[in-house]
Amino acid sequence: MIRTARLWLLRLRSLRYLKFLLVGILNAGVDLAVLNLLLVIRPTKSPYLLIVYNTIAVVCAIATSYEINRRWTFSDRSKNRKREQRLFFAQGILNVAVNNGALVFISRVMYSFNISFIISSNLSKVFAMAISSGLSYVILRHFVYHA
Repeated sequence: MIRTARLWLLRLRSLRYLKFLLVGILNAGVDLAVLNLLLVIRPTKSPYLLIVYNTIAVVCAIATSYEINRRWTFSDRSKNRKREQRLFFAQGILNVAVNNGALVFISRVMYSFNISFIISSNLSKVFAMAISSGLSYVILRHFVYHA
C-alpha cells in the first residue's frame, strides 16, 4: 500500500514537471520571439538596452505562464487565487532579475568570442532562461502552489 502510494506520488510529480516543461517551452518561444523581434527592429550590443528588451520579452512570457500553470500544471494545487497572484507576481519579479543578470553576464562573455550579436544574444538568452526557469519551478512548486 505504501509502495503504491509512493509510486502514484512519483508519477504525479513527474507529470507535473513534464507539464511545467511544456509550458516552459511555450513561454520560451514567446520570450525568444519578442526578444528577437526587438533585436531585429533595433540591433544592440548595449547591456542596458538588452536588459530593456529582455525585460519586455520575459514579462510577455510570464503573462502567459500564470494562467496556464494555474489551470493546467498545478490545477490540483491551486487554491487561494489572490495569494497565488501575489506570490506569482513576486516570483515574476525575481525571475526577471535573475534572467537579466544572467543574460548580461553571459552575453558579455559571448560577445568576446566575436560571434554575431543575434547568435550570441540568443545563446545567452537560452542559458539565462534555463537558470531562471529552474528557480521558477522550485518557487512555484513549493511556495505559490503548495498544498
